[in-house]
Amino acid sequence: MMLHVSLDVFFRTVVNDPLPGTNETVAAYYMILATFMPLAYLGLTDTNISVDIFTQSLRGSPKKWLEVVIQLICIIYAAVFTWQSWISAMRRMARNEVLEIPHGFLTAWPSRFILPVAGASFFLCLVLRFVKTLRAKVER
Repeated sequence: MMLHVSLDVFFRTVVNDPLPGTNETVAAYYMILATFMPLAYLGLTDTNISVDIFTQSLRGSPKKWLEVVIQLICIIYAAVFTWQSWISAMRRMARNEVLEIPHGFLTAWPSRFILPVAGASFFLCLVLRFVKTLRAKVER
């Protein structure tokens, strides 16, 4: 993305002829990749942002069970997100979605499959983390 945008700025400034479709490519492909592909890593490592204002005083069993419930809610959310984004991507592919750019069109529908791929990997990582949590509770 940085190289593409830098080349666009260079050509716009030096040659007075920007690369066609740079803004659309950044919006349709690069930003979606940069935003959603790290979800799996966050799900696997549990390094996402969390706030424990209401749960910081909980100890022992209630806190552990709340953790299990929250993980289940996240798994359900990831499954619904993946399913709905898959449906949307299939619709956009069927319509052959394109974006109008100077000098033509940019095929946009392939980028719509980034969301279901990211969602499915996030779902899988959450399920693996959930199994790990359950195993730890059984071993105790």
